[in-house]
Formats: sequence, C-alpha cells, structure tokens
Amino acid sequence: MSGGTLSVDVLLGNARQATGLEDFGDDWFLAPLGRLVEETNAHAGLIAPDAGAGQRIQFALMDRLGLMQYFKDHPEAAEEKIEPACAIVGLPRTGSTVTHRLLASAPDLTSLYWWETCFPLPFPDEKAGDPSPRINMAHQVVDQLLTEWPDFESIDPIEAEAVAEEVILLDRTFLSTTYDSMMPVPGYGLWQAEQDHAPAYRDLIRFMQVVQHQRGGERQKWVLKTPHHLLGGMNGLLSVFPDIKLVMTHRDVGQVLPSYCSMCASLSVGASTTYDPLKQGQYWTDRFRDGLKRFEELRATLPSEQVIDVRYQDTVSDPVRTARDVLGAIGLSNGDAEQQALEACMAANARENRPKHKYTAEQFGLTAEQIAEDFAFYHDRYF
Repeated sequence: MSGGTLSVDVLLGNARQATGLEDFGDDWFLAPLGRLVEETNAHAGLIAPDAGAGQRIQFALMDRLGLMQYFKDHPEAAEEKIEPACAIVGLPRTGSTVTHRLLASAPDLTSLYWWETCFPLPFPDEKAGDPSPRINMAHQVVDQLLTEWPDFESIDPIEAEAVAEEVILLDRTFLSTTYDSMMPVPGYGLWQAEQDHAPAYRDLIRFMQVVQHQRGGERQKWVLKTPHHLLGGMNGLLSVFPDIKLVMTHRDVGQVLPSYCSMCASLSVGASTTYDPLKQGQYWTDRFRDGLKRFEELRATLPSEQVIDVRYQDTVSDPVRTARDVLGAIGLSNGDAEQQALEACMAANARENRPKHKYTAEQFGLTAEQIAEDFAFYHDRYF
C-alpha cells in the first residue's frame, strides 16, 4: 500500500508478516479480494485507505491465515457439526435484529456474539477456555466505533456481548455486503451479488466450527441472521444448508430504504471524498429491489413451509408472541422456559433505551411515491 492505494500483494504480504503464517488455504478468495481492492482504489475516494478499508482487509487476511492454523493445531475442530435452526433473511431495518435477539435467547438456541465475530480466533497469549482478553478488546472496539460514529447507536445497536450477524465473519471471504455499506463501491456490490457464494459459506462454517469448538462442544442449534443472505448470499446459504428454515422479516420499504441509507451515510460521509447521498439512494434502491426479486423467484421453488413470514407490525406490537410463533414454525420447544427467556430478552432490549434515529428520505433523493412504485411487486404481495 502506497500513496493511498491498496495492493493485493502488499496486503497478503503484510498479513503473513504480522502473523508469521504462510498458508491461506484454498485461494478462491483472491478473485473477490482483487475485485474489492480494484473498486476501492477506483471509486471509494477514501481519505485514509490504510486505516479504513485497508486495515479491515488486512485483519481479514490475518484471520484467514489463523483459521488454517487453528485446524492444524486442533484437527478435532473439523468434526464440529454446525446445526442451524433458522436464518433470518429479511432486508435491514425490518425488525430482524430484535427477532434475532429474541430467538437466540431461547434455551435450545444460540447465535454468534459480537466479540466472537470480531475476534473468532484466540489471541496468542490467551489461556485455553478464557476468552476474556478478546471480550475486553471487543468492548474497547465498540467504544472506539461509537466515538468515531456517535450517531450509530441510534441506528443499530452495537454491544460487545450481544448476538451479532455472521456477515462480519463473511467479511473474511471478501464476498460481503459490509463493504458496499461502508464505502461507495457500487461496482463491487453489484458484482458480488451475482457471484457463487458457496465457497464463502463453506468458509463461514469453518469459522463457526472454530467458535463452537472453543465453546467446549456446545450443541445448541444456531440462529443465523444477516440481510446479506438476501442481498447476495442466498445461493451460498442454501448450498450449505439446503433445508434451512428461512425467516423472512417484512416491512414497507418506504420505512426501510431511507433508514438504511442513513446508516450507510454515517459510515461513509467522514471517510470518503466521493460519497454522494443521492447516488446512494439510487444504489440501495437497485440492490434492495434486485434482492427481493431474486428471493421471490427462489421462493417459488422452495417448499412452502421452508419460509416463515414475520411482519414488522407484529414484531412491534407483540414481539414475544411473534417470536413464539416462529419457534413453533421451526419445530422447537415453546413452553414456560421459552416464555420467560423471551420476556427477559425484551426487557433488556427495549427500543426506548437507545436514542431516536433521525433522517429524511429526501436526503438521499428518495420519495415515498417512487419507492412505492419501485417496490409495488413486493408490497402488493405482503401488505
């Protein structure tokens, strides 16, 4: 990396030097990495590429090296069986986060924690069975993020020890919606949505095997959740878990799209000289519309019981009852223990505990009328 330009070769070399490791495993990831670096250099306009995208990519490469080494040091981890209960696959800002937290709180279910997605591999001096150094570091990272993006807490909750999206692990594959959410790289985002994501999801399973192995062989079923499934990764998800229950969270896109643009703006506006809110509004219109249309086409080929619809108004009006309905639909226990766990989860995650998210559609060149027209195919079916 020199002169504010990222270099794949330099990034790979730096990762090897930082870890003292050489083996990246299957090099399939070089194609998406190359496309990401190319688009970042050409279009992201990053003020400090080495500190932003470059650092994120650097750490991702270091973790790929560490992943290979972990299986060499702990070959038994490859025997860990990852059993998903369901994947929440709706658009962002559709009540998917509270649905995720509720389901993951059920006694028979679990999910990744934010600190695990940021630091899935033990630190070099970490004692076996004691991940507290990583948890402490995750708290520091959260504090730093909220200092850099003070309005982010009002948009999406970030907590070191709360459940988190597996897309953060998919960042290590370089096929991830995180990258076009945090910087203006539309060519990359549209490209990644059309790729075969099966290799990325196979890598995701390997990271989850490492996490489960460190948990001491815990055998709860997993709740997956990320809008990335809808916005590019669905073919990969179904390639590794063909029968997984898909929990599709629904909300009027007029309430969703401007909110997501506002989140992306908070990540981009201070880091990029090419960020344009009007272009971003059109870009995410295209990405959301394409993702929903692909899902509708896919849904027609799946067994009807494989997709579970959850509407935002039901999540808001009676979140515990809605979560219990989902538990029943995925065939899990739904008794007093689940009721108590869900109620405790809601008490700890009340929306009024966080600041109000402020934005307007007009900031991003969006209007309610145009959104309604662009997404009529979706609204007509579900609302």
